[in-house]
Amino acid sequence: MPEFSSSEAKILNLVQREFPLAEKPFEEVGAAAGVSGGEVLRLVKDLKERTVIRNIAGIFNGESLGYHLSLVALGVPEEKTGEAAAVINGHPGVSHNYLRDNDFNLWFTLAEEDEESLRESAETIAKKCGAEDFLMLRNEKLFKIGFMLAIGDDDTGAERRDSGVKAEPFRGTLSREDREAVYLLQSDLPLVDRPFDALAEKSDRFSGNSLVEAGRRLLEMGVMRRYAAVLRHKKAGFTHNAMTAWKLGADVSADARIRPFMEERAVTHLYLRTVHPGRWEYPLFAMVHAKSGEELASILEKLSQDSGLSDRLVLRSVHEYKKKKVIYFSPEFQEWKRLNYDRYR
Repeated sequence: MPEFSSSEAKILNLVQREFPLAEKPFEEVGAAAGVSGGEVLRLVKDLKERTVIRNIAGIFNGESLGYHLSLVALGVPEEKTGEAAAVINGHPGVSHNYLRDNDFNLWFTLAEEDEESLRESAETIAKKCGAEDFLMLRNEKLFKIGFMLAIGDDDTGAERRDSGVKAEPFRGTLSREDREAVYLLQSDLPLVDRPFDALAEKSDRFSGNSLVEAGRRLLEMGVMRRYAAVLRHKKAGFTHNAMTAWKLGADVSADARIRPFMEERAVTHLYLRTVHPGRWEYPLFAMVHAKSGEELASILEKLSQDSGLSDRLVLRSVHEYKKKKVIYFSPEFQEWKRLNYDRYR
């Protein structure tokens, strides 16, 4: 288990919850943590070098940006999984790609620019991977999302969760200025005293202050879920995780059975996804993180008892093939289609 100083733990909890969109953000984190801004910057640099912090950047709502998203599961012969993973990883809209212990063994998230492209890209990838079967598991309802892991004893900084989406999420067309701000704020934050000034140097449109204002506006619109640090869970001490899928029966919206998952801090993502009768009948997806196998088993048993749900699948991660932010509004989407769609050949 990694050990963190009290200052490191406090800072990790704070920056996971929310990293300030401000002229001198490290000063603001320092004020909350009771240390200087310079000390925060030094500790964050060290935690980044130790690969505990994966990145600090905007976490965007892809659907509010006009993209269409789905979890996709492929059933690929075991001897072809490495080759198939390389095909999947080549798509610019794939952010996560895992080998899991199930007949559907390759699981990845896919974003595309429109509905037709989402379906065609999934089918193209399945064909190129030699998949024997594949599922598109769309997000029918989002209950909770927020990859925030409680570090140390003083873990109050990690309590916030993004429990769903705004009542009326943004569905309009972003201005050219907002699209450029999205593109810039997806980049990993430079670790300097005035990091947004450094990000703005990539643009002729923005200063550091105007980029901060654009980020705040995107948060208010619901286009950006939050601006925060994302940790590498194993480096942070959460060495056991599982994507779990639960059968709900006929009443798939029974709040009483879903509430225990909402209240469990170890559940970082909770979705209701597409049912495929006779092929996939486990619509409730819950990502669970724990510090040991025993703790994971205990959490799953408690969830089962509290919810009354007993029929579940535990889809453990065997290998991580990809975990990388999707760069929205990238020209790579059109280039991938040009190279891979049959109609362009």
